[in-house]
Amino acid sequence: MQIFVRLKSGYRYMSRWPINPMLANRFPEVRVIKATRFGLTWLPVVAMVGLSVQLKLVGYEILPMALAQALLIVSLPLQGLYWLGWRSVQPLPLPTLNWCKEVRARLVEAGCEVAPMVPQSQYQHMACLLERAFRRLDDAFWREL
Repeated sequence: MQIFVRLKSGYRYMSRWPINPMLANRFPEVRVIKATRFGLTWLPVVAMVGLSVQLKLVGYEILPMALAQALLIVSLPLQGLYWLGWRSVQPLPLPTLNWCKEVRARLVEAGCEVAPMVPQSQYQHMACLLERAFRRLDDAFWREL
């Protein structure tokens, strides 16, 4: 049951994290999210085409191996979701926490109410903060990064 909770939290984290090229240099989430979304969209199709081609060309005696291969292909985006779920509950390192406090201060200056960043803040808290910051702050702040 724990794995389903982790996958669900990974999906929530993936939907919260802002996809922005400015964050891609700092955090691996952007690359993992892009790959996971691509995998969720296209890998089931690839698995079904691979399964049907193998069954058509070789026959049903290859069915167990073809099913195992299709399940492996379908499981790849689940690995990305699992990693995102694990990452979302990790505590922020001190330099990242300080950077988040700076982003929060800019949001407060812009008139947005934001919860304070505490030492036990996690990556999911940072994702919510960045999502709000990308909606409210101008591009000049992000170019300074």
